[in-house]
Amino acid sequence: MATSSFLASFYFICGAIIFFFGIMILRYSTRDIVGWATALVLFFAGIGPLLGGMGVLLESNLQQNTYLFENLVASFDYIWEFFFPSLFLFALVYPKRHRIWKYFRRWAGILFFPHLFHLILLLVLIDRVNPERMFNFLNDLPGSSGTFSSFFATLAKYLNVWMGLLFKAHTGLFSLVNVAFAGFSLLFLRHSLSFELPPRVRRQMRVVVAGLGLCILTYSLGRALSFFRRDMFDQDMVIAFINASLIIGGGSIAFAIIRYQFLDIRLIARKGIFYGATVALFATIYLLTIKQITGVFYRFSGARVEFLETGLIVLFIIVFQPVLGRLEEWTEKVLVREETSPRIRMRDLSAELLSVIEIETMKEKIQLALSQMFGTDKVETVFAEEIMAVGNDDPYAEKVVELLSLVDEPMVRLDFMEAMDFLNLRGRNFFRPSRKVVLEAVETLPGIVRRFARYELIVPVVHEQKCVAALLLGARHEHNRYTVQEQAMLAMLARQIAASLSRIELLKEVVEKKVMEEELNLARTIQINLLPSAPPQLENYEAAALSVSSKQVGGDYYDFIKNDTHLAFTVADVSGKGVPASLLMASLQASLRAIMDRMDDPVAVISRLNDVMCDITATDKFATMFYGCINLRKNEVVYTNAGHFFPVVVRENGEVEELDYSGLILGVTPGFEYCKRKIKMGSGDIIVVTTDGVTEAENTQGELYGEERLHPFLSSIRHNSADKIKELIVEEVNRFSYPQGANDDLTIMVIKRLG
Repeated sequence: MATSSFLASFYFICGAIIFFFGIMILRYSTRDIVGWATALVLFFAGIGPLLGGMGVLLESNLQQNTYLFENLVASFDYIWEFFFPSLFLFALVYPKRHRIWKYFRRWAGILFFPHLFHLILLLVLIDRVNPERMFNFLNDLPGSSGTFSSFFATLAKYLNVWMGLLFKAHTGLFSLVNVAFAGFSLLFLRHSLSFELPPRVRRQMRVVVAGLGLCILTYSLGRALSFFRRDMFDQDMVIAFINASLIIGGGSIAFAIIRYQFLDIRLIARKGIFYGATVALFATIYLLTIKQITGVFYRFSGARVEFLETGLIVLFIIVFQPVLGRLEEWTEKVLVREETSPRIRMRDLSAELLSVIEIETMKEKIQLALSQMFGTDKVETVFAEEIMAVGNDDPYAEKVVELLSLVDEPMVRLDFMEAMDFLNLRGRNFFRPSRKVVLEAVETLPGIVRRFARYELIVPVVHEQKCVAALLLGARHEHNRYTVQEQAMLAMLARQIAASLSRIELLKEVVEKKVMEEELNLARTIQINLLPSAPPQLENYEAAALSVSSKQVGGDYYDFIKNDTHLAFTVADVSGKGVPASLLMASLQASLRAIMDRMDDPVAVISRLNDVMCDITATDKFATMFYGCINLRKNEVVYTNAGHFFPVVVRENGEVEELDYSGLILGVTPGFEYCKRKIKMGSGDIIVVTTDGVTEAENTQGELYGEERLHPFLSSIRHNSADKIKELIVEEVNRFSYPQGANDDLTIMVIKRLG
């Protein structure tokens, strides 16, 4: 009797714990398939031992010919055997989704079809389908002969035998389906150990795999014993093996939950205890109120009280649900009161980080707050750049950053050392090395690994799947471990830090961009001041020019220089765009102005500029320039060209001539000898000098404007003033390149002889 009581208690306790975990996870942690699968495994694993415990208690008190309760585990095996497809589902989704999960995702329910068929077969078909009764109606048909009835009676007997054998084969061999489910589950979970997993998750998997292996072995032995005669093996031994397999299988997951904080079970357990206590309280209130009310009503009225009791129960449930929600909020606040201060401080710290704009200030705030929250003197914030900075001297620096990027969750010291392959914890899932052994091992580690391993907890700060920093927390003064709730808070803080760092970088970029814009505006103002404010006023000539930059500042340049008898004009295009091009353009303009005492000698001017450019610029910096000088009395133009786009002369009769001489571009070869060319300007003739921004303008089809369009257009507008010709060229280029506009600096100079 004592042995039976102990066995029943053992079954009840084990089953209740496993069942409790399953119900609590089902209630509080079913936002994804992992929670559902885990809950189902524990739920069905707990039912078996609970039935076994009840069966042991009922075994000695059963009435004669009572068969249903003689063996509850066997009688209700169609319920707890759902443990095996649930286990297979769990293996498909934890710790990572298996590659075949994408095929099962929408059809996961198909895993349970064999057991649903088994349940329907046992509850509906066995002992209820009788072929003999199926053919009885034939005897009542008019004209049915004895031979006809005898044939179907014989057929029914054969069908009875065949269906009986089929049912026995199914019930006897269905355990092979369970073994197959469990075996494939074990294979999938064993394969998961080859994945890149955090050390904590890897230890969870080792415990679960070891437990499931033992579960399959125990279950197989139990089922094998059931095939022997009763006089060889007691049936209770078979039930003991089956219950043991369920306890081991579900218990391994329960152990991983408790030991390695799987699915944040502490919070789930606390909520579960509260929920159970609340339900018990309301059940007590129900017994003390509703039962009393219905009893009084029955005593004074003598009427039936079923409808009144049903109505009161419905009313009680309606009141129960909102009150339960309020009590749950209040009780949770009470349960976490011990952590109120850290949570509030963590919330305040997160709020402070939103306003921090300097990284050093952020580090100071984080280190001070964490030191006060967790009672440790050792808190450090290390950025990935600092780790990688020692990469040349320490080969492990890059591996540390890769590990933290992969794990993306708080790691205790032992997990970090194991992940870095400096500590072998295989076979130590139940026993951990002592603190002294760990500290001695830390001091033997190489550089950056030793620096991290001297801390109790490492919290990666990951942004866009890349570690950008790490929080390092030392041992606490009270020698307490960092709880899973504290690690969860630190993980949330790490995400907040990652967002703040990203915001600081973005803010820094915005500030730098604003400063750059201000500098560009200043450079643009200076550049505009370097260009002539207005074209020179001449007696027999008109001059017009403009320069439009594709950016705020550009590299195009034009200039007019006039004395009593000559007008020098030039157009240049400096390589590149933006600030560098504008600076080179300013240097070119200053050099040109410095040698204007020889303005009527284009070769001397260009040669001098070429030598200056070779002296002051890098080999990849250069400029093209066209330089000409008009003798206002003789109406002659002398010019030379240093690699610039060919200018054109549009004669009064519409003929277009290219000034097609060009020497080497400026800034490449010092001492290069340029040549001088000369042309006459007749009345109505026009000189047009542009940069390649005109001819290389593109339309939406990717076509260039080109000289073949420019020359006829210039001929068609030759009778306009110089200023109008300039404006018409700009309009034509904009029309051609609409809607994207010109993609290069654009400069146009027009000089027209009037008479």
